[in-house]
Amino acid sequence: MAKTGPDMQRVPEFNVGDLASPKAAMSVAISVVLRADEIPADSPDLIVFPEGISWDQIHFAAARHPHAAIVGGVDEGGRIRAALWHAGANRIDYRKIGTDGRTKGSGLLPQAWPVYEVDDLCVGVLLCMDIDFAVFSRAVVERIQSSQHPWKFLCVPANMGSYWFEGSNIGAHLAGIHVIVCNHTNFHQVRCASFVTNTTGSKIHIQENHEPIHVKLPAPV
Repeated sequence: MAKTGPDMQRVPEFNVGDLASPKAAMSVAISVVLRADEIPADSPDLIVFPEGISWDQIHFAAARHPHAAIVGGVDEGGRIRAALWHAGANRIDYRKIGTDGRTKGSGLLPQAWPVYEVDDLCVGVLLCMDIDFAVFSRAVVERIQSSQHPWKFLCVPANMGSYWFEGSNIGAHLAGIHVIVCNHTNFHQVRCASFVTNTTGSKIHIQENHEPIHVKLPAPV
């Protein structure tokens, strides 16, 4: 079972959300999973897969949970494409920039920031090691932080070792955003655990082994 931290607070882009009400939902349900069959029947609002999944998993999740926003890093023959699937389409156009021991990067910045707004959510995506491309990742974070939508998320589909995101707080530069890291289990013997943060960067739900994380976050104040 995922751990819950003591500081849990109780309290060209496609911007569908420009037409939405500014009032925040009372809560947002999140699932952080390795496979679509781990998603609960009571559909979450936001589903996050790791890096290295298939389009079949994205489409299976979308068929069962048609109203959810679904994020993942899809393996297309050794290159990773970001998916932010919602309402029948991928809403971002972004391929992993960096090259590592498993995948080959594009070496190119996307033409538009990988950020999507819908209803009262703003969701951005950074693929695994791309979070270390400072100019790019900073721009994505600032774009999320500047959104008028009350729920702000940075999703990181990953396949990372344990040296990533060490400690209980991942940094004040991510203030105002819930960060969700979904890390794969198929490469690193000692890996970074998947986690969800609060809006001050503190990890509030941390994976203990390989189990999914299902959490309902209270409305931002």
